[in-house]
Amino acid sequence: MGTSFSYAQKFIDSSRCATDLDTLNNLLEAACFDMGFDNYALIQHIDVERKAGGAIWLQNYPDCWADLFVRRKMFKDDPILLASQNSLTGFRWDEIDRFITVNNRHRNILAAAAREGLGNGYTIPAHIPGEVNGSCNFAVRTGRDMPIKALPVAHLIGSYAFEAGRRILQEERLAERHRCALTQRQLDCVLLLGRGKSDWEIARILGLKEDTVTEYIDNARRTYQVDRRVQLLIRAVFDGHLELADLL
Repeated sequence: MGTSFSYAQKFIDSSRCATDLDTLNNLLEAACFDMGFDNYALIQHIDVERKAGGAIWLQNYPDCWADLFVRRKMFKDDPILLASQNSLTGFRWDEIDRFITVNNRHRNILAAAAREGLGNGYTIPAHIPGEVNGSCNFAVRTGRDMPIKALPVAHLIGSYAFEAGRRILQEERLAERHRCALTQRQLDCVLLLGRGKSDWEIARILGLKEDTVTEYIDNARRTYQVDRRVQLLIRAVFDGHLELADLL
C-alpha cells in the first residue's frame, strides 16, 4: 500500500488540507511507517543550535542521535546535508559520493549515526530561490534493508510534504501579520521613530502631546509583544507595514 502512487496521491491530498504542522507531522509519520521506513526528518537547513520558531522542523530521529549531532556540531559537516545542497534529485545515503567528496569526517558522522540507530536513508532536497534550503529524509534502522520499491513514492511524498510545510508557515505568518496590524497613528509614530526622531519631535511634527506619542509607541510594542523599540521597528519592516525606503 505504501509503495503505490495511489498512496502518494492520498498523502498529497491530505497534506494540501493540513492547516498546522502538527497535522502534517502526523501525516508524515504515518507515511514513513507505511512505506517501510523507521525515521523521517522534514527540515529547513537552519542553525540547529539556534533552532528558532518559524522554521520547518519535523522529525522522529532517535533522541540520543539528535543530542549528539548538536553537541558535537556535526551539522557543520553533515555529509547528507552537504550532498542535498549539490543535488536537485533524491539520493540514497550510500550514494552520496556522487555529490560530494567523502572524507574521514563524513565517514565518522555516518558511523556515529549508524551506532545510534540511523542506517541507510533517502533524501529529497528542497531548493526554493530566496529561501533557506531544506530536505525531507526517510531512514531505516541500522541493519535493516531500505524499501527500494518505495523510493519513487517517498520522493513524491517528501516533495509535497515540504511544500505543505512552507504553505502552513506562510499562512501562520500572514495570520500573525493581521493580528499585529497597527493603527495609522501608531504607524506614523513608528515611522518617525525609525527616522531618528524623539517622542518630543514626533509630537511636534504630528501635532500631538509627547505623552500621547509615547503611548502610541508603547501600545505598538505591546501589539508585537516586544520590549525594545528597535525590535518594534524590525517587526514593522519585516511584516511590510513599513519599507526601508520610508525610514531613509
